[in-house]
Amino acid sequence: MSALAIVFLAAQLVAPVDASMTATATTAAATATATVDILLFSDFQCPFCAQLSGPIRELQRTPPAGFDVRVRFMHFPLGIHPNAPLAHQAALAAAEQHKFWEMHDLLFANRSHAQRADVVGYAAQLGLDLEQFQNDLDSDRIKAAIERDQAEGKRRGVDATPTFYVNGKEYVGARSLAQLRQIVEGDVLRTRALTEIPDTSLSRGPADAPVTIEVFADLQSPVTKPALAVVDAVVARHPHDVRVQFRNMPLVFHRNAEAVHEAAMSAARQGRFWEFAGSLLDHPDTADEPALVALARRLGLDEPRFAEALHDHRFAPRVAVDVEDAERRGVRGSPAIVVNGRRFDGVPSLSALTGSVDAALATPPSKRP
Repeated sequence: MSALAIVFLAAQLVAPVDASMTATATTAAATATATVDILLFSDFQCPFCAQLSGPIRELQRTPPAGFDVRVRFMHFPLGIHPNAPLAHQAALAAAEQHKFWEMHDLLFANRSHAQRADVVGYAAQLGLDLEQFQNDLDSDRIKAAIERDQAEGKRRGVDATPTFYVNGKEYVGARSLAQLRQIVEGDVLRTRALTEIPDTSLSRGPADAPVTIEVFADLQSPVTKPALAVVDAVVARHPHDVRVQFRNMPLVFHRNAEAVHEAAMSAARQGRFWEFAGSLLDHPDTADEPALVALARRLGLDEPRFAEALHDHRFAPRVAVDVEDAERRGVRGSPAIVVNGRRFDGVPSLSALTGSVDAALATPPSKRP
């Protein structure tokens, strides 16, 4: 990790809204290649929020190399903390004088001291104009800003603090700095992998087909090939109405499954996913790195590029995207075949899958998933 510097951006606002609670951190050389937005719902009286505050501030000061990390603080005082509203009012009053994050740090460092005299003392410690601070502290405008943040949190279903969103993905509870870095880096790597290998790289059939057959499969599983054979038979009956979408589902008990799927993603990056996957299914012993590289060579892929990506696990995040999606949707095994929302676990019969596709085609577009 190279030496990093922090750049904080505090907007000059008439009202204490969004930008005054936003901090941005980039590398000193301004070489950030990935932007990460963190939306943080927090309570100044919450002990778990206090645990997270330090790692969040350190992430702002020393973001991962090449990352642009933006943290936006959202005020979410809980009813169980009677002193929380005043603490949040104090933070916003400090934001009026461009000292939000400094007040943030003092409030979390002194959670047991959050009476009016305490927060006025913190304002004095920060060199704020005390008359302005106290006027802002009691203003309806400040209280309304807190209410807006609370309303936004409730709209999102936030019911505990801290709750934070990294590029839209929700996390609840405190995290260490190492965990935050892992979350930030992992999110960006997954986003980058999806950009490099979109779903279209792993699909075949008309993009606007009314029916999509999703195939969650392990390319080392002996039942994947017969499952795809059933899918192909159905597609042959409806060549213009069905699109097939492959989803990575490597199973942990297949020792080389992850490497095999990463290799398939590298082939997909070069536009040859289906040929590569078909060869893997025909030759299940093609599982270690030399054999996978040899297969890429036989198929005419850019061998050095393929080998480098495989060795560096460049496309492991793309495999992880599908696995995480499977977990969210309750898919636990492979193969699992989904037809417009209806799932078949294992190898379906031709009649069952055909019937499902026929039913989906007969469903009015407005009623399809």
